[in-house]
Amino acid sequence: MKRVLLLSLMLITISVTSQVTNQGSPLSWKLLSDQDQIAAKALPSFDLEQVRAEDALNDYKFDKPWRFGYMHSVDFGFEDGQWTTLKNGDRIWRLAVESKDALSMNFIFDEFSIPQGSSVYLYNDDRSDLLGAYTSIQNQESGILGTWIVKGEKVWIEYFEPANVLGQGQLHIAKATHGYRNADTFQAAKGLNDSGNCNLDVDCSIGSDWEDNKNHNKRSVGILLSGGSGFCTGALINNTNNDGTPFFLTANHCYSNPNAWSFRFGWISPNPVCAANTNSTNGPTTQTISGATLKARSTNADFCLVEINNDIPTEWNRVFAGWDRSDIVPPFTVGIHHPSGDIMKICRDDDSPSKEANAGAQTWEILGGGGQGWELGVTEPGSSGSPLFDDQGRIIGQLYGGAAACSGTNDNNAFDYYGRLGVAWDTGSSATTRLEDWLDPQGSNPVVLNSFPALEVLDLDAAVSVDIPEVSCGETIISPTISLTNFGLNDITTAVITWQIDNGTISTINFNGALSQNQTESFSLDPIDLTEGDYTFNVVLVSVNGTDDQNESNNEIATDFSVGGSSDQYATLQVVLELLTDDYAEETSWEFREVGGAVLYSDSYNEGSDDNTTFIETFNVDLDNCYEFELFDSYGDGICCQYGEGEYSLSTSDGEVIFEGAEFTDSELTQMSIGGELSINDASLASISLYPNPATSEITLSIGNTNDSSSYSLYNTFGQLLEQGVVSQNKEVISVSGYTTGIYFIVVKNTVTSIESTLRFIKQ
Repeated sequence: MKRVLLLSLMLITISVTSQVTNQGSPLSWKLLSDQDQIAAKALPSFDLEQVRAEDALNDYKFDKPWRFGYMHSVDFGFEDGQWTTLKNGDRIWRLAVESKDALSMNFIFDEFSIPQGSSVYLYNDDRSDLLGAYTSIQNQESGILGTWIVKGEKVWIEYFEPANVLGQGQLHIAKATHGYRNADTFQAAKGLNDSGNCNLDVDCSIGSDWEDNKNHNKRSVGILLSGGSGFCTGALINNTNNDGTPFFLTANHCYSNPNAWSFRFGWISPNPVCAANTNSTNGPTTQTISGATLKARSTNADFCLVEINNDIPTEWNRVFAGWDRSDIVPPFTVGIHHPSGDIMKICRDDDSPSKEANAGAQTWEILGGGGQGWELGVTEPGSSGSPLFDDQGRIIGQLYGGAAACSGTNDNNAFDYYGRLGVAWDTGSSATTRLEDWLDPQGSNPVVLNSFPALEVLDLDAAVSVDIPEVSCGETIISPTISLTNFGLNDITTAVITWQIDNGTISTINFNGALSQNQTESFSLDPIDLTEGDYTFNVVLVSVNGTDDQNESNNEIATDFSVGGSSDQYATLQVVLELLTDDYAEETSWEFREVGGAVLYSDSYNEGSDDNTTFIETFNVDLDNCYEFELFDSYGDGICCQYGEGEYSLSTSDGEVIFEGAEFTDSELTQMSIGGELSINDASLASISLYPNPATSEITLSIGNTNDSSSYSLYNTFGQLLEQGVVSQNKEVISVSGYTTGIYFIVVKNTVTSIESTLRFIKQ
């Protein structure tokens, strides 16, 4: 069994007060145009490969934080930026900070004290991402402020100071974080769409018996940026005053001084992806607030309760979740969370959890009662602190750790642990170590408490959904199922539903019957044969019981899908496999084949000699065809992480990653569509070969089908040029015996056409 992992962070201690961000815009955007004339402060480089190597070891350990960024110590003040005085005497100060190849940046001020009327904004170079305004509300005795994340490698900090308070502001930045594997809401290593493919976006269906609770409670969950370098999850939680006090419950192992925390709510995909090899659509990111105050925390149930320092804006439409402290085992449980810093996901276990002691914490175990882990979805690093809801939609715990993970679009049937709210309620010796003093200020001693505002159930609330089973690459026939669910109190006797693909013919489904609350009626459509391409399947609930539905939010759905392999096509003539074996290479084998066809390439490995060894294989492919790669492990534990740190990737000939992974059970299958138009570089690469690969002492470059002269340049993974030369008579032998073990790149350039092609090899 995989070792238990803590799912997020133990981070440094800093401090700040609260502020709602993403409001207004910097004054310079309207008045000044000399942004390009201000030189940026450049952060030094760091050994990213070493950092990633550390992450590979630490991500799955109890006592190590999961980090997304490398934090630099800096010394930036007013003297490092540029002042501009306006005609009325007001001033604007701007500082640009740049960290090459950063996916994102965020900062910690160790001096933040600005007068009333002043403001601070942060934004990236193209102004596509903005934080602010931070105002005098942030001022506190410590003078410390931590910011949320801004995408990009160059970020501007702008301070506005009115003429009547000139010279009263103090700003100094002590820390700057280079985000190397998250970009918050952006496509990156630990951001949008990076969680495993078995995860379900929160708006995916997990059962009609919990649909109302899901739509209600997702409004309580938020992603937490703690300590400037990592993520957790948590939820707003209600108290017996039912007054919207912004209490936020997360895990104790996520703790750093919460005055430095930043929160983001409502990050939900508008087009949910449900355990599929497709990407979620980005959602709104404007509900961001900073700073909180610690109320209570303890290791006995791994909980941490804070109060966000400012009220949650009413227009955000947030929910303060209810809770159940009875410690009674529920029939099933649901988790809502942000795995790997990704957009909001949901998971469900249809079995009752068991009560287990785990590393000193009293927990719920997802796997207990003879279960097989999660039936839908999983959790991941970054999910730590996320709420566990019971069948009634009340919080009964928060995520402590576990070993659950994706194996392709399936989960690995492993366990997770949640600290028990019933234990955290009153087992502490003081108010700082228990929940009851904060969640029950009335002293009424309830066992359960409903949410604030309470979940409203309407008389007439019907919802439509559609399921389109994923088709194999190259297939063009779909078999959709449309479902009608009754979430209202009254029975549904009639309903009119329409559906269409794109702007095509509208078809109608007429329901007549008796559908009671939480029941679902499904309609299987005849198979539909389409031409290769991308489509949108639209479903609309026109009427229910001869009138309008009382809840219009779930009456329409638009689902994007593809057939024939048109989505995520890769223009290449070669697919490259890079495989690092684990401690038991003899358990590993693979096949590369056409979808529905014969095996084209395959291999297996030997005990001992092939352990912990990197292998590179190249597969020749044809355009407009579909292929699949399947990696097998005979023992059923994948190639990572208990017995070695194995991993593998599939990429195009120019380095575009098709798939990468490590954790699975018996096998993992990846399908890919090869098509589109080859670029000039892709076309030229087909006539170039490099061998042997891996190499020990020398490599040979061979270039065919041209009389033009070519040159080559050899680089290491840091982009440093190691040597250059000319390819003589279309073939060149290059000595690599003097280079250290690792990955290298050769750029081959046609000196007549200036076409360049890049090849990768391993020096053993």
